[in-house]
Parts: sequence; structure tokens; C-alpha cells
Amino acid sequence: MLKRLRASHPILYCILAIALFWAVMSQGGQLLVLLLTWAGPAVAAPFVQENFLLQAAGDLLGFAAALVLLWRTGQLWVFTKRGCGFWDGLLVGMTPFVMVCLGLAVNVGAPILPEDAVLKAPWRIAVFFVTMFLIGLTEESMFRGVVGQTLLLHFGPSRTGVWKACLLSGALFGALHLTNLVSSAPLGVLIQCCMAGGLGVLYGAIYFRTGNLWVVIALHALQDTAALVNTGLYDGVASTSEVVSSYDPSMLVGLLFYLVPALFLLRRSRLPLVAAYWGLEDTQD
Repeated sequence: MLKRLRASHPILYCILAIALFWAVMSQGGQLLVLLLTWAGPAVAAPFVQENFLLQAAGDLLGFAAALVLLWRTGQLWVFTKRGCGFWDGLLVGMTPFVMVCLGLAVNVGAPILPEDAVLKAPWRIAVFFVTMFLIGLTEESMFRGVVGQTLLLHFGPSRTGVWKACLLSGALFGALHLTNLVSSAPLGVLIQCCMAGGLGVLYGAIYFRTGNLWVVIALHALQDTAALVNTGLYDGVASTSEVVSSYDPSMLVGLLFYLVPALFLLRRSRLPLVAAYWGLEDTQD
């Protein structure tokens, strides 16, 4: 049934896939909280002490949902597809990689920390880094492996088709962040949605140009690590929800750092590479 839905109504399939993805993560997280409450303080203590542990559990559930969708539609090959190769793919994704390096240099090299900030225990720091990897793995498996690839195969490798796939997958990725309205200020969440949408377009461009899912998984995980590293390393600093609430409209200028590189990566002269990596007939318009 999923194969038929994906073939006949690909956009609807993508929307329903994202709805399933969100439902599994949110309802699974609530179920886990209930189970921890039932199990007692001794079992729940690590999850109470380290919020990233609960997030990691939710991401594992989301990854399982993405795996089921890829398996049932015969698309598990996205994890083994080499494309241009991992290291060459990182060169294609040089723009987000540079942003990662700058973010780490600012946040780790000369962090601005409150006076009461305290370094977390090693196991909690390890949980943070594992969680950042799981976020990249889960979200890229869904939004590039399931959604982006479905839309590219639907719209085709023409210039119009590739951009439709990029923009729509990016918009859906940004829209998912509306779920943060339950924990963060509305303005901050709307800005986060716009920024995530732009980043989704860039990741889509990198994925289509490289044909390698692990490239965007690595870049996504590194970028989240760079953005949240102080929250992951220290107690007493702003939480993720507080960071999102602090976003202001001036940050929207940063969209240029996502959209301009995407335009460069998907320029007309490079579109034959997209068709070649994805085994599609080149029908550029």
C-alpha cells in the first residue's frame, strides 16, 4: 500500500510520512515518561537529570519510523548509496562545514557562560554528543532519505524539478519545527521554522548533488553540536527551548548563508550530476 501511495500521490505520501514521524516521536516520548513514572525514581533519575537522554529516546523512535517507511517502500538502499563518496561530499557541503567550525570556535574557544555554569558529568556529556548524532541521523533519514528522494524522483532532475523538490522538502522540514510552540515563544519558533526551512533547502541541494545520505547526516549532526555545545557541556546555561525563545528577526539574514550556496550547488551546469547520481534521465529545461 505504501509503495502505491508513494507512486501515485508522492506529496501526500510525504506529508503523511512526516505526520507519522511526529506522532511516533511525540506519543512515544509521552509513553516513555509514563513508563518512567511507573518504574519509580531510581529508573527515572537519569532521564530527569539529563534531558538529552529523553530526546535521544524520542529520536530513536523517529529513526525506527523512517526505517519502516524506507523498508516498506524498498528504499533502504539510501543508506548504502555512495554517490560521489563521503569525503568528496563533504567538500560539496563546505558551506555548512565552515559554519560548524565557526560555531565551535565561538562556543568552545571563547564561550560566554553564566557565573554559575558547571561542567556536566562525563556520562551526561557523552549523552549529548550521542543525541546530536541521533538528531542528524533521524531527521536526515526522514527529510532527505524519505521525503527529499521521493520528491526528486517525482519532479525529475530538470532545473524546475530539482528546485521544487528542494524547496518543498525544506518547507516541510521547517514546518515540523512548529511543534516547538509547546515549549518556546511563538516569535522565536517562527524564526526557527524559517531558518530550518532554509537549512533544509541547503541540505537537500547537498544531498541531490552528492547522492550520499551520510554526508548530510554528518553535517546536520555537527551543526547541531556546534549550536548547542554549551547547553550540552554545562549546567546553568540556557536550555534549548530558551535558546529558541531568544531568536529575533535579525537572524533571518542568515538565510542568505543557506540559500546562496544552494543556488550555487544547483546551478544549471551541475544538474547533470544530479541526474547521474540518481539514475534519472536528464531533462533539464
